[in-house]
Amino acid sequence: MSSALKNSITYFPVCNGDQSLITLEDGTRILIDCNIRESAKEDDQLCDVHTELLESIKKDSDGIPYLDVFILTHGDHDHCRGFKKNFYTGAPGDYSKADKDKNLIRVDAMWFSPMIAEQYSNEDEDAYQQEAERRLELHRKGDLKKDLPGNRIRIIGYDGSKKYDDLDDLRSKPGEVVVSFNDKVQDKFSIFIHAPFKIHLDSPEKDKNSASIVFQARFKENSWDTEFSCQAIFGGDSDHSTWKQIIDRTTRYGNDKTEKALDWDLFMAPHHCSWTFFNDTDKDEVIETSLEALDYAKPGAFVIASSKKIVNNDDNPPYYDAKVEYIKKIESKEKFLNTAVEPKESKPEPIVFEITKNGPARAFKQKISGAATSAGGSGAASSIISQG
Repeated sequence: MSSALKNSITYFPVCNGDQSLITLEDGTRILIDCNIRESAKEDDQLCDVHTELLESIKKDSDGIPYLDVFILTHGDHDHCRGFKKNFYTGAPGDYSKADKDKNLIRVDAMWFSPMIAEQYSNEDEDAYQQEAERRLELHRKGDLKKDLPGNRIRIIGYDGSKKYDDLDDLRSKPGEVVVSFNDKVQDKFSIFIHAPFKIHLDSPEKDKNSASIVFQARFKENSWDTEFSCQAIFGGDSDHSTWKQIIDRTTRYGNDKTEKALDWDLFMAPHHCSWTFFNDTDKDEVIETSLEALDYAKPGAFVIASSKKIVNNDDNPPYYDAKVEYIKKIESKEKFLNTAVEPKESKPEPIVFEITKNGPARAFKQKISGAATSAGGSGAASSIISQG
């Protein structure tokens, strides 16, 4: 394999949790969720995803490890565990030698869903929100440092309290395409935002899972290409009700055709291969729109279940019958990958896909380290049509 950096997606083995890394050929790194368990740092049979992450990201000219973008799909602990202990929060200029000794990772640009502010419930989620609020306050004050790496932020979706209405210029909504990440415009990579919707704010329970950020990551081989070489769906813990909204709205506005926003080569099974993607937990009938979402699979597509080992029992998540439904759609057991058992159950390792002109291809994990100069931020979004 060439030593040159390639577009890739890495799915880390974090049991019933999510942590994925998009790496672009220009060095941009986008992390989706984290589930960094301290126990994994001492257990040889678990993947030390903190070390794996550090080996996969860059350092700036001062030797500080950093991510270009961190996307927290929602605030459940299995999606943000370890944020407080392993990521730097606070003014980037205050990053200290002690912080560097701890290998704290600076997040140049955050993606923040207001649903976190409405329903946070654990210390890592709270830490993420407080860091977001610090950055948003810089924008409210017009602080000149607001656009520095480590201060950048993008609001995703809506908030019921209207707390962030004065920051609408930082907001990206369902139906929009984001093309700039960490203040750098990409011409061969973009993200189509699918959810969350306003309807999620009207629910009396305001369920975190149904209000997850859902998006499609899209890669092109060349900037002038009209077709995507790879499209990958990330849906957090989104359930069948969310996917009904996604299918209805995307097809209604025509983005299933103009943006091909529902197509996928890689599909992370929502909520760790839970049955909630197909229906409520106490029902056996499969919701038609969930099956329709799977019909957008491209030839050779993969489903990835970020979960513990899936066995035929009553656990949910992961739920064995959900695995069966996914395999029916992709028509290949080999194309269904469970992070807990790849390449072997006794020592799982990250699942890595290299993005080629012909689609995603399984690859051995590449450890990428070394100094690099930090550039850019949360980026602009080119509006297609609001689906909120």
